[in-house]
Amino acid sequence: MPQQHQPEQTPESEERVNFSARVRASVRKRAKLYAAQNDVSLQDLVDAALDDYLSRHNA
Repeated sequence: MPQQHQPEQTPESEERVNFSARVRASVRKRAKLYAAQNDVSLQDLVDAALDDYLSRHNA
């Protein structure tokens, strides 16, 4: 049976899953401050930062 082609999901429509990691308190403080000052959720900030890091490292 042929596989159906699934359209590529945009980052906004892709399902979100729990991801747990510990960071230094100073990093959390900087991230929360940046998120508040730039009207972005901490979740979106972390997602974008991790995606950017992985892209730059060909992962």
